[in-house]
Amino acid sequence: MKIKVLGCYGNYIGKYRATSFLINDTILLDAGTITEALDDEALKKIKQVLITHTHIDHVKGLFPFVDELVMMGDYSIELISVKQVLEIISQNLLNNLIWPDFTVIPSEHKGIIKPHEIPMEQVSSINSITVEPVLMTHTVFTVGYIVKEGNKGFMFTADTGPTKRFWAVARETKGIEFIIADVSFPNRLDRLAKISGHMTTAMLVEHIDRYGLGTMPIYVTHIKPIFLEEIHRELDALKRDNIKLLRQGSTITV
Repeated sequence: MKIKVLGCYGNYIGKYRATSFLINDTILLDAGTITEALDDEALKKIKQVLITHTHIDHVKGLFPFVDELVMMGDYSIELISVKQVLEIISQNLLNNLIWPDFTVIPSEHKGIIKPHEIPMEQVSSINSITVEPVLMTHTVFTVGYIVKEGNKGFMFTADTGPTKRFWAVARETKGIEFIIADVSFPNRLDRLAKISGHMTTAMLVEHIDRYGLGTMPIYVTHIKPIFLEEIHRELDALKRDNIKLLRQGSTITV
């Protein structure tokens, strides 16, 4: 499995892009960044978009992406998530007020966006990979994912504050080679992190140690760019080689 990091920051400002990972050239995990990073030929290869939650920095790329598909001809995508997330998108985004309802454009039976509901904590197949949603702790209904190809894969917390189920599942799941985990704020802003449903460096360490994951490779994501240097210093001070910053534009293989 090949995972290209199109964007991995908690705000889109300057050179920093919002969350989106391109898996095997055909599947997007979240849609914060798409057309800013991919040309039309790459866009044509994307067949599925897997969404964790509906905050704008995780879905905003969906709209110019779909608009571009319309211009290029006969293309469509599956929009995949759990029922609660798809309902928020339908009612609040693709509602012909915020954005046209591309589930029925150009026709009711041939929409460019095809919603695909998957069940919570059950394995679903998408092309050559499998995904399993796990409920997270955030300010809006949010799921993380177990993503596997064959018997190996990774886990993604999406946006989350202190939580239990994800880390318990991570401890139990075989074949996980790394975890991509939210650290949005430095330790001094732990109260803000909790209120907004995110984590600090210390919160991440507390979770991975409590659940016996102290040696698991961890990629830190969703850092607010204004705190990037501060969080980098905090991570360096830990002297844990297994915890690294996720890099925009990098490619990870499993």
